[in-house]
Amino acid sequence: MSVLTRIRRSSLSLKLAALGAAVTAAVLGLALFALSREVRTNTRVVFTEQLARNQRTIQQLQARDARQLLFAASVIADASQIRADMNTYQYERNAAGTDRRQLVNMLEDELRNDLRNVDADLLVATDDSGRVLAQAGRRGASVPYHASLLSLAAVRHAIDPTAPADTGAVAVLRTDSGYVESAVYPLVQNGFTLGALVLGRRLDASFVASESATASAAVVLTANGGVVAASDSALAKPAIASALDAHRAESSSTVTLDGADYVVAPVTLGETQDHGVVRLWMLQSLSQRVAALTQPLRRDFLVYGALAVLLAAFGAVFVAGTVLRPFKRFVGYMRSGAAAEERQGRFDASNVAREVRSLNDSFNQVMDSLALRRRELEERGAELVAANVVLTDEISERVRVEQALRESQAQLRQSQKLEAIGTLAGGIAHDFNNLITVISGYTQLALMRTNRTSPEAEDLRQVIEASDRAANLTHQLLAFSRKQVLQPTVLDLSDVVKGIAPMLRRIIGDHIVLEITAQEPLARVRADRGQLEQVLLNLAVNARDAMSGGGTLRLGTRNSPDNRAVLLQVCDTGAGMSTDVKERIFEPFFTTKEPGKGTGLGLSTVYGIINQSGGTVAVESELDRGTTFTIALPAAEAVATSDVASMEEEDLPRGVETILIVEDAEDVRILARRTLEERGYTVLVARNANEALEIAVARRIDLLLTDIVMPHTSGPQLVTKYLAMHPATIVIYMSGYADDALSQYELDPSTVFLRKPFTPSGLARTVRAALDARRVSADVGTAAD
Repeated sequence: MSVLTRIRRSSLSLKLAALGAAVTAAVLGLALFALSREVRTNTRVVFTEQLARNQRTIQQLQARDARQLLFAASVIADASQIRADMNTYQYERNAAGTDRRQLVNMLEDELRNDLRNVDADLLVATDDSGRVLAQAGRRGASVPYHASLLSLAAVRHAIDPTAPADTGAVAVLRTDSGYVESAVYPLVQNGFTLGALVLGRRLDASFVASESATASAAVVLTANGGVVAASDSALAKPAIASALDAHRAESSSTVTLDGADYVVAPVTLGETQDHGVVRLWMLQSLSQRVAALTQPLRRDFLVYGALAVLLAAFGAVFVAGTVLRPFKRFVGYMRSGAAAEERQGRFDASNVAREVRSLNDSFNQVMDSLALRRRELEERGAELVAANVVLTDEISERVRVEQALRESQAQLRQSQKLEAIGTLAGGIAHDFNNLITVISGYTQLALMRTNRTSPEAEDLRQVIEASDRAANLTHQLLAFSRKQVLQPTVLDLSDVVKGIAPMLRRIIGDHIVLEITAQEPLARVRADRGQLEQVLLNLAVNARDAMSGGGTLRLGTRNSPDNRAVLLQVCDTGAGMSTDVKERIFEPFFTTKEPGKGTGLGLSTVYGIINQSGGTVAVESELDRGTTFTIALPAAEAVATSDVASMEEEDLPRGVETILIVEDAEDVRILARRTLEERGYTVLVARNANEALEIAVARRIDLLLTDIVMPHTSGPQLVTKYLAMHPATIVIYMSGYADDALSQYELDPSTVFLRKPFTPSGLARTVRAALDARRVSADVGTAAD
């Protein structure tokens, strides 16, 4: 018998004793917990206020020290001897082109003399290009000679000829020997900037010790994800620095470090030349202080709590013995009636507690009610038999409805999955198309300037092919989500199959036989040829994987019985699919292949392409009996069209008009500008709508080429404002977003649109066509007049 069963079967007196002891222990435990939380809260508040005051004090001291360093640097920079040495050095270097070491030594002597008179560890002089020319240091502080300090914003400001000559700045200089808090001041002679003077003090253990004494707390100095120095050696760990740097708050707060809670307050000292932030952290151990305060409380609560629990248990046992005796007599009375299956006389409740009298009255009422209910149940029994027949029919109907509901929910989940993947694909299309535009565009520009028979030209063609494959990847993602912008043409489906057949034979291998059948004449379809080839390629790869031991792949095209659709069947003699797998094959990322051998996007892409082309996909498959995919595309009335070969670079149109490009992506903006300038156009560029409108005030342009989706102000909003100023301007929109993302802008269907990624030749032809179309329209209007 388990312990829990023994407890359930124990007497009520024992249970009441245990309950009294448990309640008393729980109350005492909650009181101890509440008191501990109160101590912790009050301690955290005290530490937070104390560190906030210390933080303000140290910030004031740091500001004072920074002013003193700047003042000292300005005094040294104004010394006539240093400026004279620097002036001579600059003159001789410009005249002879070499550095004379004697002048550098004289300058370093001056720096050492000046360093003795200030409370600092490093004094550095740079030339007008920011390189270290001379230095003097104490306590091992130094920087490499001829090292460039231009990465420090303060140094760039100091040597900037356009900056005020009497201002300096404070920064943190990272050296091989540690970090130095530095004041940078320009060296100016007769209005010419000779260089910069850097005066600093080391940020090391002695600095941390002095700050710890000021703050009356543990102090840690961090930089670039590491601990530079700490007043407590236990805090000098990389994990401590990572945890502190991840805590970005500038005010006092609580942080868990190495398993213990601390109240911390940061003071930012500055930023280094490699953009690392140097901070001084003040820490008070909250866990240690709370443990010291609550330890005596726990001991007292344990002693007195044990006594209280024992007293509560004994009291409960005594009370239970007095209260439960009448209940035992009444229970005996009820048992005697239960044994005889009827009430045995009346229980004497005259001298018992009120609760027992209430139980007796209730028992009598229950017994009378049971007799009445028994008769009613016999009557209801007959009614339930009849109702059971009706209920059985209703249950059958409900099972059927629930099955239909589950099927509808499965279809809804499938639709939601496709919609979610479509949203993801549409979101990344814009940025990815910008990248492909730049890579492919610059490569094609380079190819135009390269001998087409050279090895370099072949390398460039490989880059263009890789860019096309990257663009096809975006097309696949957008295709299975039905968000891809297709370029449909009227074509013969049999020609598509025969055209890709050589590639399919190479892909499936010699162990698989490829058979192609086509009905003649075959109706035409309107679809994107490249996307149909992608459908055939994906289905052929799946069929090859299903026929690892060899087999036959059959491709057939024919008209539907009603001649309203053209059917494409792809049949294999492979392993086939189970019913469960067949129901999920069009789900994105679902695959039965081993990890690393399948993405799960192939059949999702097929599903998206065919649905977007207005068709349907059906599948029939059984295990070990192969698989057949049947694709139905609506028949088209027009005849097939052929692809038009792209023009060579020398055939690209040219022009002399003025064009304004508005594009927030810098690399795309530069590519478009370079392409059009090389075709003879005058090109102006703007990063956003505000810059474009400023240009509109000063210049008149012939054509406005603008991105649609831009920060703050969209392309259509810009065009509305621009055409109000220059109504005759031609407008071309460009974008890499999917159509559903552009639908909110309600573009005019007649608007000229350039889809990203575009090629230099495509851009040049689109611009020329838009300009020529306006010219033809103007000529027709003139002739009509």
